[in-house]
Amino acid sequence: MGTVVAEYDVKKDERNRVTLKSVSFDYYHAKVFDDGHIEFYPQVLTDASLSVRTLAMMDSAMTNAARGKVSKALNPRDVLDVTGDDE
Repeated sequence: MGTVVAEYDVKKDERNRVTLKSVSFDYYHAKVFDDGHIEFYPQVLTDASLSVRTLAMMDSAMTNAARGKVSKALNPRDVLDVTGDDE
């Protein structure tokens, strides 16, 4: 079991929020239990950066679009196989 490093009382505000004091992380995963207790687990979000190859493909697509090199417009109903009939 971990060591308690801080203990304090909190009260929810008018928007049902509580404030955690002196926290080390920006994101937490919360678990709310049926007996009323709540546990917070710190989360470290991974960098959602795109690969160099993906960025190059996006740049190429934007260049083609700017030059007017685009495909014929698609009808979403054809792609999604939607008949348009309400059943």
